[in-house]
Amino acid sequence: MAIRCQFDADVARITLDAPERQNALGVAMWRDLRAAVETAGAREAVRCIVLRGAGGHFAAGADISEFPRERFDVESGRRYHLDLIAPALRALQCAPQPVIAAIEGSCVGGGLEIASVCDLRIGARGCRLGAPVGRLGFPLALPELAPLLRLAGPAMVSDLLLTGRLLETDEALSAGLLQRVVPPDALDAAVEEMIAAVRAGSPMAARLNKSNIRMLDAQGGTFTDAQLAESFAFFASDDYAEGIRAFLARRKPVFRGR
Repeated sequence: MAIRCQFDADVARITLDAPERQNALGVAMWRDLRAAVETAGAREAVRCIVLRGAGGHFAAGADISEFPRERFDVESGRRYHLDLIAPALRALQCAPQPVIAAIEGSCVGGGLEIASVCDLRIGARGCRLGAPVGRLGFPLALPELAPLLRLAGPAMVSDLLLTGRLLETDEALSAGLLQRVVPPDALDAAVEEMIAAVRAGSPMAARLNKSNIRMLDAQGGTFTDAQLAESFAFFASDDYAEGIRAFLARRKPVFRGR
């Protein structure tokens, strides 16, 4: 099975598992990735989702060997991007829980698109990120370009797409494509540290922060009166009351996510 999803207490661990092709995603993998993320996102007990690749690489893009069969003209290309890739990326964006991408080795093309819609990205030193699709004769589809552009800005994305070069770890960090860089042998520990940090906070606050960040980003930093009013509903929540009580009592809070 090319997508593995394991539930470890309150963590969903999703693995892209096609190491023989550096986890390049075929049609079935895109569909299974969407299903795995949606299944994890629907579980109230899940506090965060961790996404990584098997065999020392994150993902080397889409499986180009399938292109002559799966995206061979305008109509099939539209279906491939809008009915296959877009829903998988949307599932990651819309998952209620924080999504952590643990990146090592190649993170290229579709792999970079996946990483760009995750909330937190940790890179093992030596990983390389890029999208040299111009060398294959096509641009990034607009829905896949937009998240990357928001992360790295037009100057860096122009460099990536027009030259096709791959960014080394430190440059990817400076560009905002990674938020943390660690030695390769420290990646697992860094992921667990980040999971622990997420667990220390309120599940409700994490969900609201994620959805508010996505909403404001999509709306150019603006919000409606209704969205503003709804944003204050947390004052009536159990997690808010527990957080304040615990702080004043100098104890660890016990959050229930509501």
